[in-house]
Amino acid sequence: MGESYLWDGGRVFTGRRWCEALLIEDRRVTFVGTSAEARRVRPSGAETIDARGRLVLPGLIDAHVHLAEITRAREELDLSGLVSIAELVERVRAWSERFPKRPVLGRGWDADRFSERRWPTARDLDRAGAGRPVILYHTSGHALVASSVALQEAGLGPDARDPPDGKLGRESDGALNGLAYEAAMRPLSALVDRIAPPSPGGIRRTLELASAFGLTTVATMNTGREEVEALRQIPGSPPWPVRVRSYLRLSALDMADRQGSDGEPLSGETFGIVGVKGFTDGAFGPRTAWLSEPFADAPEESGLSLGADEEFRTALDRAAALGLAPALHAIGDRAVGRATGLLDGRYGRTRAPPRIEHAALTPPALLPGLERVRATLVVQPGFLYSDWWLRERLGPVRVRWAYAFRTLLERGLSLAGSSDAPYDPLDPWRGLRAAVERVDPLGRSANPAPEEALSAEAAVQLYTAGGGSALGEPRLGTLEEGTFADLVVVRAARLELALRQGQSSVEETWLGGRRTFRAPA
Repeated sequence: MGESYLWDGGRVFTGRRWCEALLIEDRRVTFVGTSAEARRVRPSGAETIDARGRLVLPGLIDAHVHLAEITRAREELDLSGLVSIAELVERVRAWSERFPKRPVLGRGWDADRFSERRWPTARDLDRAGAGRPVILYHTSGHALVASSVALQEAGLGPDARDPPDGKLGRESDGALNGLAYEAAMRPLSALVDRIAPPSPGGIRRTLELASAFGLTTVATMNTGREEVEALRQIPGSPPWPVRVRSYLRLSALDMADRQGSDGEPLSGETFGIVGVKGFTDGAFGPRTAWLSEPFADAPEESGLSLGADEEFRTALDRAAALGLAPALHAIGDRAVGRATGLLDGRYGRTRAPPRIEHAALTPPALLPGLERVRATLVVQPGFLYSDWWLRERLGPVRVRWAYAFRTLLERGLSLAGSSDAPYDPLDPWRGLRAAVERVDPLGRSANPAPEEALSAEAAVQLYTAGGGSALGEPRLGTLEEGTFADLVVVRAARLELALRQGQSSVEETWLGGRRTFRAPA
């Protein structure tokens, strides 16, 4: 029999209701209710923990992150917040001087912020990279810029052609300029995997950071072989601080074939392979999100449709035979409609429900199809802050249906909250605030519509019960009888105050009845 704990003296939000007390036995929740009832059923020897007026919430779930990329972003060059190409070049030069034997890998730059009003090119990087590979990802993750050396080492020579689902940037004479979009990024991303593979220790440090935010489960998306192998190599002692669920990239599906037959099991309590991910379009930032009408600020462009429908169906049917759920990336409205069609009437017997990742632009015409298919929509409230320029991209009428969370919930659709880190900050409290307030501290928003704002309880449900539902695991994301004792204790008497305080309100995080984080006194 494991240890037993009675949480009392505060307020408990189970993910569905408010209670006074919580009883944990052998790593599971066995009772939630009033203090008097909890004390009557408390087993002898149970430790009573005085919550001292604090809130006890279900452990937070981020349903869409990229663990290997977060780890690289934390240990490599951070380019977020830069306001010019000149500043980017200086950042690359300083990094090159500080680490003279390492390739220069970074992410987070945003051309919409640059004073030069253009995108960086290989010529910019070649001035600062000291003859080494330089590969820098756009903040969206759907574009990058690489130095001439990196292009050469990735096998992209003068005769390189655009793949069907992407494009390579070119100078006026047709020579490569170092930019790559969508599928054209693959040779350079493969180079990154070769020269900077994810390490088990680095990923564990990322999980420890996640625990400090109050996260107890993360779903890592588009997982390749290198990331799965690194996760498999993280030792079980000391215990993991966060549960990890993986959605494989389609090209890595053979790993599930092996593990589902005579290899390691697909699913365990701490780590499991849940599904597969495919991309149907790109992102708003590089104008590769697939729209039904052209971009307002680029009338000649309406985004990219990625992949062939028949190839998707074949791969997803193969995954479904292994019990793996489909997760289709779709940001633009035309891509969301396409993803809905691909999932319609299919994949009902997988362990987790089908998902549409992002579902960022959902005008009313799409709602009947979404209601029919009932896929879980995995959304990123923090994008309201990051995509503050979206009105310029989409125009004032169309942008009204961007990140329309309340409308989607009121139509009975299932939503789960996430960050898409490192392409947005891992901090779930930022997303929680954005879902409630819609406007950042500087008064900016991708879509400030107050009618789309959520209550504090509804926002927390996105990152708790919604996440557990998205992963097909009802024992995650709530503190009801029989669920895992994953919880976060926050220094606040009211949920609204906790959301305003953010990460600073996190006092303790518990995974399976075991404390994994305690804030310094």
